[in-house]
Amino acid sequence: MYVARRNATFVQMSGLLMLLFSALVVIAAAALIAGRLRSGQPAAQRARPVATTVFLTSAVGFLLSSATLYLTYRPYWYIFQRVILNGDTSQTRDLRDFLMATQVPPGMGSQTYLLWLKFPIYFWIGVTLLGLIGLALIFLRHFQGRPRPRVSG
Repeated sequence: MYVARRNATFVQMSGLLMLLFSALVVIAAAALIAGRLRSGQPAAQRARPVATTVFLTSAVGFLLSSATLYLTYRPYWYIFQRVILNGDTSQTRDLRDFLMATQVPPGMGSQTYLLWLKFPIYFWIGVTLLGLIGLALIFLRHFQGRPRPRVSG
């Protein structure tokens, strides 16, 4: 049970770190692109090394988080595969314990689980809404900056 709980914590932390590192990669890439468009300004030239460092560090962090996620899930994949292909149910308890532990946030007991039951749903709804708001702002800015053709008659 302890191993399954520890592995579940690794999976949850790796997932959160992947989300954080991907956000940092996007922000750093946007800063690099904006700096490239404004290459003549001294502020853009000063920000380039910092943005490059943040981009590379975040990319490496994302890679390591992905590797941790893969290596943590892999043994449970083999347990699942043995159950499906061979009918071997000797380790299904480990798989069940792991899957149950991934549904509870790290550090929470089973008593407070009911309070956190809907947290992932609300979290991803919030992430999706922030993404849609960002796309709407990009869309509005794109059409505000364009000159409109004049119709002469």
